[in-house]
Amino acid sequence: GTIVRRHRIPLPPPHEDQFYTIDHFNINTVVIFYAQRYKIIDCDQFTKNFLRKMGVRLNPTAGRPDDPYTKKRQEILESMKPLRPYERIDTLKQFLENNGRVLRFYCVWDDPESMFHDPRELVLHYYLADDTIDIREIIPVNSGRDAVPLFLRRDKLPKDAPTGLCQPGTITSHTVLNVSGKSVGDSGHYILDNRKTGAVHQEFYRDSDLKIGAVINVWGRKIILCDCDEFTKEYYRKKYGI
Repeated sequence: GTIVRRHRIPLPPPHEDQFYTIDHFNINTVVIFYAQRYKIIDCDQFTKNFLRKMGVRLNPTAGRPDDPYTKKRQEILESMKPLRPYERIDTLKQFLENNGRVLRFYCVWDDPESMFHDPRELVLHYYLADDTIDIREIIPVNSGRDAVPLFLRRDKLPKDAPTGLCQPGTITSHTVLNVSGKSVGDSGHYILDNRKTGAVHQEFYRDSDLKIGAVINVWGRKIILCDCDEFTKEYYRKKYGI
């Protein structure tokens, strides 16, 4: 939180009747706020330009002191030799950068098995935070159709569905080579395959696969992407130059 709230800070004794001004601040200097010593190691570009315009000669940047705890933890991690090299998948950066950002496409599904052979209007949402997709149907008033909350619930959409539908347990995060145990209920020991021999790799739809005029396979249904909103258009202009 805030260590020192915004106010005029007096100088340390014996000049406590005076206050800090811009003239007391420079890089690689020490300031004392209420008996606490703070070393200024650097500043942003706006502050540097402001001080130079005032005629202040900036000192060179000071180095950041090492944290003994962080340094000790790093030495421990480097000395450790894990018996099972787990694969680290970090999706936190993608979530933090794209949380709340959603691509919206307007789609049409021409159902050949429908009684009246009428096209179905859909809205596809692609969530950039985790590459998941959901689809909602636009049901006209007095159309005679039941209002369902979702045409497709939010999840990653495989490209080869439903022909590439795998049995439960086929796609897992770890591949177990063998299990050793004495009896039922024993904890046993699991040996994981580091090279993932025999692992099933499934391709999912990404933002690069979606564009106006494209036809995507939604579990055997051919969905045509007809249009998108302005945010989606601007996203593809900046990222892909489309």
